[in-house]
Amino acid sequence: MNICEMAIQVFNEIESEVDATTKWKSNSKYIRIRNLQIDKRGSFGERLLRDIFSKERNISLLYKDGDQGDWDIQINGIKIEVKTSSLDVNNRFQNEHIKNTNLCDYICFIGVAPDNIYMRLEKISDIDFDALHNRGARGTGAGYKWDLKICDMIEVTTREFVVSLFYEKMGINKKNIKEKISDTS
Repeated sequence: MNICEMAIQVFNEIESEVDATTKWKSNSKYIRIRNLQIDKRGSFGERLLRDIFSKERNISLLYKDGDQGDWDIQINGIKIEVKTSSLDVNNRFQNEHIKNTNLCDYICFIGVAPDNIYMRLEKISDIDFDALHNRGARGTGAGYKWDLKICDMIEVTTREFVVSLFYEKMGINKKNIKEKISDTS
């Protein structure tokens, strides 16, 4: 038996032990997100949102791939920062580096659980930053940290549901989108 075969057997043995003790099973629908580096998890959420809205007609969509600026996606001039996290051992989605800025309008929190995806869209001006963990003030990082539970978010299963969630929260009337675009041109 060669080393590769032995290593695979050992890996399978350990994987079954891990599967017995965690919610993230080796056959979970979204297990692959756990193998991504933190910044690439962020890219997953940004690109998922990009692909959801790229299928919408008559909207203005701008995506800043890999940019570390104040926002990631712009829909009809509305700037959105995307925060992506996976469910941790305490059943929370930990969101780091949240900025209290007027250079962005909304934050979209995308929570990836083993077999489900959740979202929450918050207008930055409506967030109570005093209730969040201020990493900068405590010397433990930059910006704010906001841990969300599954019950704090909405499970999303279709592209159409996400679009309607966003349009409702952002006050965009889908029927008037074409008119709004021509007004800004």
